[in-house]
Amino acid sequence: MIHQHLGYSFDWNRNWEEYKDGFGSIDADFWLGLEKVHLLTSSQPYRLRVEMQHRSTNLWYSAEYWSFKIGADKYRLDVSGYSGDDGNSLQNHGDWNGNLLFGNYLHDGMKFTTKDQDNDPAIINCAPTRGGGWWYNSCYWACLTCSGNHYEWKDKTLLVNSRMMIKPQ
Repeated sequence: MIHQHLGYSFDWNRNWEEYKDGFGSIDADFWLGLEKVHLLTSSQPYRLRVEMQHRSTNLWYSAEYWSFKIGADKYRLDVSGYSGDDGNSLQNHGDWNGNLLFGNYLHDGMKFTTKDQDNDPAIINCAPTRGGGWWYNSCYWACLTCSGNHYEWKDKTLLVNSRMMIKPQ
């Protein structure tokens, strides 16, 4: 388990060092730490499984990536090989409203951004406005660390709970 977000009360708007080192408790809201995940995924090939509980139905869905790595350059996200029943939101090439006015929300290849370290290509720093660190790209299509109603996955679906898990290939 590298991430777990339960409910709405936890403050995910943390600084770079906290996301780098990790925080929380494995049995509650939790972030393992970017440096640990980088070291793990650099040592051998890993897969990523994301599980999400939709707020409207309370049903759980998943997205799995057959290849997952966090790079050394500002903890760049590298995912490929999607399967699942909740959309490929980390590699989504669409835009928010379907009218091509809001750019490309591809998270794959993005560097991690926090409230005190802006690595998002957007004009603004998305982390403070969205309430959590993430691999933003003008600002997001998916964000599992965003606070309140900003924490969404495919089709603007609000989530109540989520977790990210990795395992060796």
